[in-house]
Amino acid sequence: MDQEDQEVRGYLLMDQPNWGPNGQAVYERTYRRIKENGQPEQWLDTVTRVVDGNLGLVDEKHHEKDERDKLIDLFYNFKALPAGRHLWMSGVPGRQFLFNCHHAGWGEDITTHFSFTFDQLMQGGGVGANYSNEFIDKYEPVKHGVDVHIVCDPDHPDYYELLNMGVLSTEYSYEWGGATRIDDSREGWSEALATLLGAFWNCVEVLVLDVSLVRQKGAKIKTFGGTAAGPMPLAKLLTQTSKLLSDRVGTKISSLDAMLIDHWIGECVVSGNVRRSARMSIKNWADEDIFDFINCKENSGEHWSTNISIEIDDDFFKALKRGNTHAESVYKTAVRGMLTNGEPGFYNRSLAEVGEVNPVPSTNPCGEICLEEWENCNLGHVNLDFFYDDFEGAVEAHRLMTRYLLRATFGDVPNDKQREVLDRNRRIGVGHFGFHGWLVKQGVRFSDSHRNRYVRKTLRDFYNTVRKEARRYAFQLRIPEPIKVTTVAPTGTISKLAGRTEGIHPILFKYYINRVRFSTVDPGQILQLEEFEREGYDIEDDLYTPNTKVVSFVAKNQLLDEVTALGYDADYLVESAAEIPLADMLAVQAMYQEYYADNAVSFTVNVNPMLDQVMAVQKQFQEGVPAWEIVMPSPSDARVEEIMNTMVHYLPQLKGTTLMVDGSRPQSPYEALTKEQYEMYQLVMVGDGIDEDCAKGACPIR
Repeated sequence: MDQEDQEVRGYLLMDQPNWGPNGQAVYERTYRRIKENGQPEQWLDTVTRVVDGNLGLVDEKHHEKDERDKLIDLFYNFKALPAGRHLWMSGVPGRQFLFNCHHAGWGEDITTHFSFTFDQLMQGGGVGANYSNEFIDKYEPVKHGVDVHIVCDPDHPDYYELLNMGVLSTEYSYEWGGATRIDDSREGWSEALATLLGAFWNCVEVLVLDVSLVRQKGAKIKTFGGTAAGPMPLAKLLTQTSKLLSDRVGTKISSLDAMLIDHWIGECVVSGNVRRSARMSIKNWADEDIFDFINCKENSGEHWSTNISIEIDDDFFKALKRGNTHAESVYKTAVRGMLTNGEPGFYNRSLAEVGEVNPVPSTNPCGEICLEEWENCNLGHVNLDFFYDDFEGAVEAHRLMTRYLLRATFGDVPNDKQREVLDRNRRIGVGHFGFHGWLVKQGVRFSDSHRNRYVRKTLRDFYNTVRKEARRYAFQLRIPEPIKVTTVAPTGTISKLAGRTEGIHPILFKYYINRVRFSTVDPGQILQLEEFEREGYDIEDDLYTPNTKVVSFVAKNQLLDEVTALGYDADYLVESAAEIPLADMLAVQAMYQEYYADNAVSFTVNVNPMLDQVMAVQKQFQEGVPAWEIVMPSPSDARVEEIMNTMVHYLPQLKGTTLMVDGSRPQSPYEALTKEQYEMYQLVMVGDGIDEDCAKGACPIR
């Protein structure tokens, strides 16, 4: 570190950051860029790029004295961190696409929804949407069949892959003058899909789409990083969509049809194995086809790119109280699904719209931000664990993160609809991670925290700090005060950098195996895999995703030793998720929703599977059933009723609710070990968390 770096002017920056146990590996896999001189960034390079990029979004007169240095100190030492999208894109030359997630609305033209979804996923963001019939039924039936042909120049390096997969036309050539040439850009791909969709409603008889300009598989992608997937994924998306719409001529597409097209879009984007396609699909409980929605992932192999949640509201709770058969059936079927495969969740739209000016029909993919149509989310997180004995320091971290996120609202937004909503709402989400450590290092058990007056008051103080600074700084910037300002996100990879617990989750296990996934097509991740292999880690092919390896780390949660060092009884004070009653888990989430988060709280309640469920899963795997086809058996009626009776008291207090059955799938991200089993392995200390993939579906890698 040179002299200028050490000066970060009155703040102590260690020669090496205090990484979490596997934080450096996560950083190098996910957020480190290559500098102009061809050398990889170090953490200080990344932090400086991010801070300078953010400050550069507004005039220097709107910076506080030493604000740059304070932010560098905050981020470098993991006292707080912006969302991963900022770490990846802030300060990058050119346009700054800083927003993690978006809500795809439903415009007058049906193509608008799908084009928006495609565009945002290709930018590396996640997309939520509401597929309730009130949004889908307004569109006219598919008017006319279209004879669709995909063509390509035979000199294209991927021509024979396209030919062998049977997607190329045998009737038209790429040289035909009427062909629509698809530009090799995210706009070009999105426009190609819009052209295809529009043809079915505008009575186009023949459509020839030329993919010759799409760069070959393996070519480098400069702006977002990674390598190109070639034209095959796009050709597959266009072919699948054409076939579905051809089968619907004369009828309206259903909500499940719309979801399927969005899923294929997600598949297309994820094919390069660099970006993860994260989606949220929501549907109203009263829709007549709600059970098709609830069961959409069963035995179909489809819709794996999305989380699904049922939209509930005040009418739902009234119907439950009256004993309405449909409401009861939806509730019971949903809880049974949660206890089987973690889905669907619940989205309480009536509570979510308290304090909103306009409707918020959907959340982002992980559920922590409720969004208007076309709106985006803008997140940053304070590491509460770092400040367990420093209230004033925590307050200042909240204030600085508020300012950072308000400046980020000036980032690039190419979509005019989204820019309009962003300029009006200026919604931000200052969140937390390291909550469990913050509690136990003050002598508070997780299961007792919702009853603790100090905890509740401190959370309210943090909220007031954020709201006050948002109001003050927005006035200075001459923009509207943010409509809402606080949230709790899962913080998967962000919390791993610092080795702290994710969001407000308790530790999942005290002793466990942590499995981390690495790409086998990304050069940097390949080098990491080679290093792990030399060091003797267990590495195997991912059972679920191609071009991916899984590295297993044997782990003891570091909170145990940290709490012991403070003089506490760690065995008593540090509870794993399995030791915390469901009612206390939900009560902690409800406390956070009431005292801190004016947006929503993303929180997955982990429950233990029944023994017969575990044995049934293991038996299928031993019999050679592919991991992605393994079916978790349904829980008993008694177990379902038990969970229903507990949840019903908390659902009205929560904007979103998700349950996940632990440890039931092969190659799950976390697998519990006993203390004795742990001691048989090489002792490797790593952090803990819930699930990088937001319980079900997939979250953006950055």
